[in-house]
Amino acid sequence: MSIVWNEIPEFIQQYKDQILATKKSAIELNLTPCDDLTLWQSKIGGQPYLPVGVDYPCNENGEALQLIAQINFAELPNNQIYPSQGILQFYIDTQDDLLGLDFDDQQKQNGFRVIYFADVIADQARLQHDFPTEELHEEMSPIAGQYAVQFAATERYISIGDHEFSSKIFDPYAIDEDLLEEDELFDGYEDNFSSNGHHLGGYPFFTQEDPRTHDDRFKDYVLLLQIDTDDAEDVQIMWGDSGVANFFIHPDDLKNKDFSKVLYNWDCY
Repeated sequence: MSIVWNEIPEFIQQYKDQILATKKSAIELNLTPCDDLTLWQSKIGGQPYLPVGVDYPCNENGEALQLIAQINFAELPNNQIYPSQGILQFYIDTQDDLLGLDFDDQQKQNGFRVIYFADVIADQARLQHDFPTEELHEEMSPIAGQYAVQFAATERYISIGDHEFSSKIFDPYAIDEDLLEEDELFDGYEDNFSSNGHHLGGYPFFTQEDPRTHDDRFKDYVLLLQIDTDDAEDVQIMWGDSGVANFFIHPDDLKNKDFSKVLYNWDCY
């Protein structure tokens, strides 16, 4: 991320050192519609990699979940954060308008599922090809179609909606509006330190509130994956009313390739 400091509001510039100290590596996901992808390639939407004999993921009522993202780690740019191989999948429930989100337990993998395959079988004959897509409620799905993914390494700085922003930078809600109006403050920061878009790692974007804010269990959780609303040409992704979905994980769990305690959240305007 290239920063042009002289275009940033003067009030924010005084926190330059603190902002730069929050730099994190991230990997952007750039999407292109594509009908012709192998089952083991990275993708947004589409059909999953599923070896023969592995059950298709369903909710507690036995209804099929929908694949929204599949990451083949071998396709990522060189990095020190993610596994060097394996496939990670993200599924959600499209049976209702909450899209599998359980506000009482955002780690309960019933309405969503995160599945990791350590070893990848690049053999069509050993993979499933028939999926219960007739059970999916496509009209409820935030993702229409299938998209190939091009990965790009980048750097991100703390987002103004991140639960640690106030403690690391400043409290945006305590600023005297004689110095800077709230809209100018938020827009000025987001314009220069964007956290939106599709990416692995970095910092999250929210339309509402960071779910880690009021729960100490999640204070050390980091962003695993973010899938944003996307209305670019030929891309159709819409979370409610122009919302965004985030998946968070504890760094130790990521290091140990344990995706059983992932925190799922999505919100919209």
